[in-house]
Amino acid sequence: MTQEIVEQLYRLMHIVVWIHTPGDQRWILPIFVLVLVIAPTWLGLQVLRIGSVTLIKWRRQAQSYRKDAAPGSPNITKISILLENFVLRRTCKLQIRIVILSLIALPLTYVQLLLPKLIVNQVLADNKSTTELFIINSLAPVKILLLLCTCYLLVLIVSSLIKYTANVVRGKIHERIVRHIRLSAIRRRRDERCPRARSTLAAVAIQECEPIGYFGGSLLLVPLIQGGTFITSLLFLFFQDIALAFAALIMLPLQIAVLPRLQRQINSKVRERVHMTRVFNESLTQEEGAGNNEGLLSPTRFRIRQTAAIEGAQIEISKLKSRFKCLYNFTTNLTPFFFSIGGYLVLQQRLSLGALVAALAAYREIAPALRELFDFARNWSDARARYAEVIAVV
Repeated sequence: MTQEIVEQLYRLMHIVVWIHTPGDQRWILPIFVLVLVIAPTWLGLQVLRIGSVTLIKWRRQAQSYRKDAAPGSPNITKISILLENFVLRRTCKLQIRIVILSLIALPLTYVQLLLPKLIVNQVLADNKSTTELFIINSLAPVKILLLLCTCYLLVLIVSSLIKYTANVVRGKIHERIVRHIRLSAIRRRRDERCPRARSTLAAVAIQECEPIGYFGGSLLLVPLIQGGTFITSLLFLFFQDIALAFAALIMLPLQIAVLPRLQRQINSKVRERVHMTRVFNESLTQEEGAGNNEGLLSPTRFRIRQTAAIEGAQIEISKLKSRFKCLYNFTTNLTPFFFSIGGYLVLQQRLSLGALVAALAAYREIAPALRELFDFARNWSDARARYAEVIAVV
């Protein structure tokens, strides 16, 4: 029974990916099962789970927003209940610029991946291709090399300028959001008479609005540019060989399953530290001899305990972030599956050397894009937690 299953998988491997030849090695079969069966199935289940959970959350948030924004509701605030609505409403024109720049950058990303393949196949390889650049096939190899390298340099310069402009717009969005939150805190503080509430509003205006502004600048920029780079690189790998594309995603299901849990722990500690900082700020604004949570302690000793608690919370946050980063780097840089499949395809003459070089470049683009997307998800969750704390006092 087991032998029959192995034979069926071996036949499936050659139908889907490789042409059958008598010299094929059976050692590639476990890698095939992991890359093309187990990992995609796990990834599909993770995507369905995240999609269903996200849909349920959005429905609950929409219901909460309609309830809080109803006329006469005591929970209505001067700024939007939803962070995304607040960001898009305040920075609509700047976000449109981000979208336009991102749409221009994506085709250039594909060209950047394609040109190294053409350089190797058209100039450097022993068996040069004559089908991809039929217009310049009559040119000498040196001229073709100079032409392709010049095109690559121009594309790289234009792409860098576009990303620079997009980051400048991102900075403007950041500062505009921070300004709006600070103005709301100033207006609220002007009408507030309680010293403790005024101290909390001061903390909001000085430091707690910065992460929200940073996320606002990334709201469309990171999903469009980094997400677009990820999808473009993945499509490029699919065009080279389906096995390479799946090999590039082999660790993504594990990242999706583990990293969000670590992120939730980080967010919980961040919220705890925000509350500790506010209490500490309030204790500093109190007069000497005012009451505290531990009446037997002097004010100085009580504040020393508060600083120790804040330090402990920050150390826990640092540990969780380090764990998150180490796990992500390990799973991202685990490339033996990619190299084994790519090298095997080249040895079996199913993949050209230029295509393998370009596939490696695309794989190197996938890792930074994924890191930016995971950082974006982490900052999104952190910004929403902070925004909820902000609108509770503003």
